[in-house]
Amino acid sequence: MILLAQLEIYQWLAPIIGIFFIYRTVVQYMKRKRTLVAMVVWVLFWVSITLMAIIPNPVSMKIASILGFRSNVTAVIFVSIALLFLFVFYLSSTIEKLEHQMTDLVRKIAIDEKAKLDKQESEEHSIPLKKNKKAKVG
Repeated sequence: MILLAQLEIYQWLAPIIGIFFIYRTVVQYMKRKRTLVAMVVWVLFWVSITLMAIIPNPVSMKIASILGFRSNVTAVIFVSIALLFLFVFYLSSTIEKLEHQMTDLVRKIAIDEKAKLDKQESEEHSIPLKKNKKAKVG
């Protein structure tokens, strides 16, 4: 059993931070600011960080044995770098999608504005025709 006096600073600080971010992520999901998939990914991430802080050796040894590494430190570093690359890929994909949406929106606005200006110009240049009353012949 792990005694409170024997815990390192990171072993009590990381779970507190993890619980805070899990709570924040769930609240954001409930307010519809996050998707279900994003919430699950972030909750799993923070649970794994919390577990790694509380029981670092058993978790890191299990990761090393699953991935076939001889050293648990190497396994943790490898998984950490892989997760970072995964997050960078996800963020770059999201940014690219937003750039495409913004480009499409700007094009649509420009086309709408051009059509509006063309309509105003055609109305200004047209000569209003007055209907004459019956012309007298005579």
